This record gives sequence, C-alpha cells and structure tokens, in this order.
Amino acid sequence: MDRENDTNLWTARPIDLSSIDPNPYQPRLRFVGIEALAQLIDEQGLQQPITVRPHGDRYQIVSGERRFRAHKLLKKALILAHTRTISDQEMSALAMAENLGREDLTDYELSRSLIRHKREFGSGSQTHEEFGLSKTLYYRLMSFEQLPAPVDDHLATAPDMISGLTAETLARIFKKRSEEGMSLELVHKALITIVQKASATGGPIKNLGAQLEAKLGGEPSAKITPQKIEMNGGQIGQVKTTKSHFELKLNRSTFTQEHLQQIEDFVKNLTAAR
Repeated sequence: MDRENDTNLWTARPIDLSSIDPNPYQPRLRFVGIEALAQLIDEQGLQQPITVRPHGDRYQIVSGERRFRAHKLLKKALILAHTRTISDQEMSALAMAENLGREDLTDYELSRSLIRHKREFGSGSQTHEEFGLSKTLYYRLMSFEQLPAPVDDHLATAPDMISGLTAETLARIFKKRSEEGMSLELVHKALITIVQKASATGGPIKNLGAQLEAKLGGEPSAKITPQKIEMNGGQIGQVKTTKSHFELKLNRSTFTQEHLQQIEDFVKNLTAAR
C-alpha cells in the first residue's frame, strides 16, 4: 500500500463511535469474551488502537471489532483509531488474515469469507495461495458452498454445527448419490430434516454423514428406476431421467444400422433447432 496516500496511518486519534460501522467482510458471526475485554479496557485503557477506513462521511472498521464492541458496551463516546485508505479486496483479505488460526473461529465462518472473497475478487487458485492455505484445506472449506440454503441458514446462527470435514463428507455423499441416479433434491431434503431436528439441541452434529447415509438407505423410493421400452411384448431398451441427464439405452441387436443412424440424426436435428 502507498504510504503517501495514508498520512494518518501511524497517527491514532479519537473518533466518535457513532460514526463507525462494522467491517462488511468480517468473518465472525459470533463474538465471545466481549464482557471480559470491556472490563480489561475499563481498568487498563485501550492498549492498541483499532484501524478504520474512510467510507463516505463515515468510517468502517478494518481491524479491531472486538475492541470496538467493548467500547460500545462501556458506553464510551470515542475510540482511539488509526485511519488508512484501503480497497475492498484488501479489506476482505485483512479481515481473514486477522482471524486465521484463531481457535474460536469456526470452519463455516472462515468458509463463508473465503467463498465471498473468491466470488468478488478472484479465482479459487488465487485464494488458497493468497492466504497460505493448503489445497486440501481450501477445497474442504469450499464444500460448504454445496450445502442447501436452509442448512446454510442454520449455520448462520450456529456456525459450529457442521465442521469442514463434515461438509466435505456431505459433498461426497451428494456426488455419489447423484451418480447412482438419486434426485439431489431428495438428498438435500433428507439432510435438511436431520439438521432441523439437531438444531433444537444445539452444538455440533455428531456423525452427520452416517446419519444422512442411513436415512437415504431407508428410502429406496428416492432412487430413480429406469422405465422399460417395450415392443411386441419384449423389452428393447430403457429410459432414465436424472436431474442432469436423460439416458436412453437400446438393445443393439434390435435395431439396424439405418435405424440407429435415424435416431442419431433425430437428436442432432433437435440440438440444431435450439
């Protein structure tokens, strides 16, 4: 960053709390220990100023949101802050860098920020390198992106409910069941039912992958059965429709090469007419 454009970077000054907004890229959904931090600040004062950026006629927090919240809890009017000019992409990156490796940040919270950062600022390959994450960990965290919206809604209020490892397991189940011909909508519905029931007790859901497999295994009707194609009382093929494919299988011995060519030409004409 160009320090010539940040004349106030190293000089902290009091800023009115009412003119400061939270960091829009903050990974945390829950803030713990604010009361204890507020008591410490009340007794010893603020040891490290927060950092903010100008945003219109207001400010946005770059780092130090826990200290900001502690000041609000103490009903203080001002907080000591460094001011710096920073882009949205740098804002997002710094918010994650500040929280990476902290034990109280859940996999879902980190994943949520990574997904947003990837969508707004760069490709997936850039993201895992940018934050020093292994590809294994990065793609595990990105598995949260495959969860259905109602499950994501539960995680927004209880982010410790599903770990990154569990999300990765669920993504594998989605893929496997879909390849077996099971409707992904039915797989999602089964997962939503389990999560909704577990949310009443709170805390991490144990053996979620195994629970989902057991529930799906008990619902054979969810599998898509191929429909027979018959002619003169005998089966000459079958049709199966999944969410992503329409599969037509014909007994080769029933058709001449001319018949097969006519079928191929028919399909080509359909696609050409689109």
